[in-house]
Amino acid sequence: MMEWISVVLFALLALEAETTNIKWHSAGAAFDNADAWLDGYLPCAQDKVVFPSYYPAVLPLPKELAVGGFLLPRLGGLLLAEDATIQLGVGSGLNRDCESDEKRAYLKPAKTSKWFDPSSWSGQPNSASSSSSAIDSYFDLDRVPCDDEHVVISGNSGPLSFDLENVEYLRLGQLILAGSSISRNYLQELLSRDLGQLLFHNAQNVFVEYYRGELCGCHIDYENLLELVCSHVEPLCEVPHCVSPLRTNDGCCLVCGAMMHVKSEHCVEEDRKTLTGLINSFMVKEQLQDELQLHVNYVGSRAFGNALQAIVVDRNGYSERSVEFMRRFAAQRNQSKFLAQQKNLKIFYAGHPYNPNVSFASVLLILFCIVLVGVVSLIGLAHFMPQNPYLNRIPQWIHNPRRWRWHHMDLRLPQHLLFNRFDNVTAGMGTGGAGGSAVERLAVIGYDAENEEVRERAFDNPMFEQAEQVAVIEEQAETTAMAAKVETGELDSCSVEEQELTEINLESSDGESENEAETKE
Repeated sequence: MMEWISVVLFALLALEAETTNIKWHSAGAAFDNADAWLDGYLPCAQDKVVFPSYYPAVLPLPKELAVGGFLLPRLGGLLLAEDATIQLGVGSGLNRDCESDEKRAYLKPAKTSKWFDPSSWSGQPNSASSSSSAIDSYFDLDRVPCDDEHVVISGNSGPLSFDLENVEYLRLGQLILAGSSISRNYLQELLSRDLGQLLFHNAQNVFVEYYRGELCGCHIDYENLLELVCSHVEPLCEVPHCVSPLRTNDGCCLVCGAMMHVKSEHCVEEDRKTLTGLINSFMVKEQLQDELQLHVNYVGSRAFGNALQAIVVDRNGYSERSVEFMRRFAAQRNQSKFLAQQKNLKIFYAGHPYNPNVSFASVLLILFCIVLVGVVSLIGLAHFMPQNPYLNRIPQWIHNPRRWRWHHMDLRLPQHLLFNRFDNVTAGMGTGGAGGSAVERLAVIGYDAENEEVRERAFDNPMFEQAEQVAVIEEQAETTAMAAKVETGELDSCSVEEQELTEINLESSDGESENEAETKE
């Protein structure tokens, strides 16, 4: 293992004069990592290592390994060092606490990495992300291997498997695979072999090209890679918090800030450093170095030409400071000889900040809810405070359900919905007129299936039997009506007693008073 690391470091030092950018493969867990095993169980010296039945990858093994054996897959590969040592059944394994009665350790299935997925690469060894700062995450094409960068695939990492689907050209500066520098011809031939098909999937029509500092920017034709890279990045993009966000030439996510775009025929590194120094010095002069971030790089395309772009964004959320800063910087461009000579200089600004979670429809919904709550509150107050001089202006039919009528549906709510069943039908007797009883007949609200009769109350009150009382009341009402009739015509001596009896009104059904008894006699 130490020899692998020494070879890698020697190769990188030898190539340091030609390039300063290196991409490291950072996906997958190594063989001696518990994340690579089911249930996190590492094999003991007597345990057998069990591969999945289908393992389309090449697994690097440690330099020294003690296991009970291997149950190899139908398809797969192992990567061993030249002086690797494997002990079967003896020695100290990766796990000294052997608690498995099955004497087997199971590897997890291999994960295939997309070549143009930014999450598969890092700018530092043993790092999980290729972006060194927050602003670098906006430039997604720079997070994958550039066409002239050196790519390092360590032999001490997890399963090695790359997917080259929809990739026409595999462009890079140099490939270092498990400590060995791979030439372009050997890599092109490796893609067609069995081992190469395990390492690189879908590589039948892929052409390998090596570049050494001959490019303007990270890629030759950045527009051809946007779809490949953005398919992995766009689902993770944050919604911009500005009205008119910007889209950089080599980014997938929209940016809130300011962008300077300068056309350039020749990509001179000195021009990039000059523009970076001018913006940084003006940022220090404005004392905004802790609130703004700057990114300057070249972008190249044979169809659209080469350009030098500078992006300024806010550090802690978009607050339009970057836009105001770029406006002041553009106003003083004539003070710089470099900027004064640039005729094809364009500046783009993002719009005003806004909250994307609050839309026009949501504002209307909030206003509607406020109005609805206000109206319901007024109706409730008008119902319980009818004497209020202000609430009296609300029509009563709005807050009084008894006044609701639907004539076209022939529906009318009863006057007494709740307390009608507790009314005493005998109350008010003696005050009824000639038209009938003073007690209304109750509405039918129930049916007693057991006794096959219609009930006019929700329940039978043992203190009050409505059927008998209603019959008595009707009989008394008829008697009272007959007694109240007055005959017309001449009265003779024989009808005096009848006349006196006719004018007598019964006041009670229970008995007669003493005066009534004397009159009858």
